[in-house]
Amino acid sequence: MDLLTRGLAASALVAILAVAACGRGREEGPRSEPPVREATESAATDATAAPPPAPRVISTDRAASRDAGAGTAARESSLRVVEEGKGYLIAGQSAEAERRFATATRIDATNGFAYYWLGRARVAEGDRAGAIGVLEKAESLLGPYPEWRDMARALLDELR
Repeated sequence: MDLLTRGLAASALVAILAVAACGRGREEGPRSEPPVREATESAATDATAAPPPAPRVISTDRAASRDAGAGTAARESSLRVVEEGKGYLIAGQSAEAERRFATATRIDATNGFAYYWLGRARVAEGDRAGAIGVLEKAESLLGPYPEWRDMARALLDELR
């Protein structure tokens, strides 16, 4: 026999053994997994027996619901400018900080945080009367944020 004939004979023998092995697998015993139809029926039974889903949780965050500007693009822009102003205030440049906070209040007139920081900058500049006015505005706008409202009120009490 030449090499080609031997290769074909070996391939045929491998194919016959593979088919025989597959046939024996079925004869050895029952399948380990249930038939598809039974799985579908049991899934339907399991679905009816499953507990109902948990009720949907509704946020009770009063700040977001009562703060008209919360989550708006104007508020986000205003808060970015407030952060810039805080950096200037920390660096001791209260005049530039005051300009940034005033810009933030023009971007979003409902941003109580901008008014609070504007009041802080005016205190740093020595403008007590101007600080009192914007801190009163901050206090009224920070109603949904009790911690911030209390800080504005405490600063107002110090100035009066």
